[in-house]
Amino acid sequence: MKRMIMVWMAIVLVTLTACVAEEGNGFLAGNIGLGGLMAGDLDGKVYYRSESDHWALYKANLDGTDKIKLSDDRISNINVLGEWIYYTNFDDNFSLYKIRTDGSERQRLVEGYCSGLYVTGDTMYFDMRDDTNMSHVYSMKTDGSALEKIVPEASMAYYHDEVVYYISKDGLNLWQLDLKTNESKKLTDKYSAYVVVDDTGIYYWSVNEGTYNHMDLEGGVDSVVLRGGDYYNTSGDKVYYIKSGDNYDVFELNLSTETELRLSSFSSEVFDEHGERIENLTTLSEDDFSFQEGAAFIYVIEDMVFSRGTLVESLPISGKVDCLMYFDEAGNAKYWD
Repeated sequence: MKRMIMVWMAIVLVTLTACVAEEGNGFLAGNIGLGGLMAGDLDGKVYYRSESDHWALYKANLDGTDKIKLSDDRISNINVLGEWIYYTNFDDNFSLYKIRTDGSERQRLVEGYCSGLYVTGDTMYFDMRDDTNMSHVYSMKTDGSALEKIVPEASMAYYHDEVVYYISKDGLNLWQLDLKTNESKKLTDKYSAYVVVDDTGIYYWSVNEGTYNHMDLEGGVDSVVLRGGDYYNTSGDKVYYIKSGDNYDVFELNLSTETELRLSSFSSEVFDEHGERIENLTTLSEDDFSFQEGAAFIYVIEDMVFSRGTLVESLPISGKVDCLMYFDEAGNAKYWD
């Protein structure tokens, strides 16, 4: 009898452990909407597509130390939840994969062109293209079972609190699907992108108007937060974005204090393949390699802000101008990978 009780208790313990591992979200802020090239586990680790090693999957500490390659897969749409990393694999036509955080047990979950991956609990939401190249939104369990099309002719935009947010094929408007009631609702009549949803409401970029907007969770009280900019990402009470008119520098807007902070100060100079400043731009031909420093694809992990972009500093380190960078307290963009 005692042996039966102990076995039963062991089964319960294993079940509870599995439930704990399945809680929470695998994504942070608006990182997936910006390609999902970097992700975090909220425990000091960053999982990312390495710019210095052929876009392979790596993990490292927030400060860039202890870098470890996990897979040669060239990846995007990275989610990290429990002991698993979920991602789309460029080398397999963007099919959906998962691998353990130690690099073991790599497996393909779905074959097909997938994007917009959001992992929450034991369920995944993403869009996948059909034979005509049309995207549809799907749900699926994290073990690869129960694949179901939930929104036809749409692409995944965000997930929050049992609500799926998606962009319709017709008009590229933002919609929401309440998973509890299975009711859909149109939220915007605008071409919408860079969607982030939290308990305060819905943030989105109104592309044609060039404004970053906020509305409540019911789709009302729509107001402009910012005008001008690109690559928006929102985390907590801070909005991050790039101003194209300011050397593609990264800025932070604190919504609580309504103050703006410049996070980078890129050079306006043009450089050659050796990182040397080009004095006379009129001597450049179409075949000459040249670049300017700048940022794009902003990622927020814990209290750090990262970006994929171009830096002179990257050339002597990796031999490439493209890199992942972070921003120090002095407003300098620094090489990370």
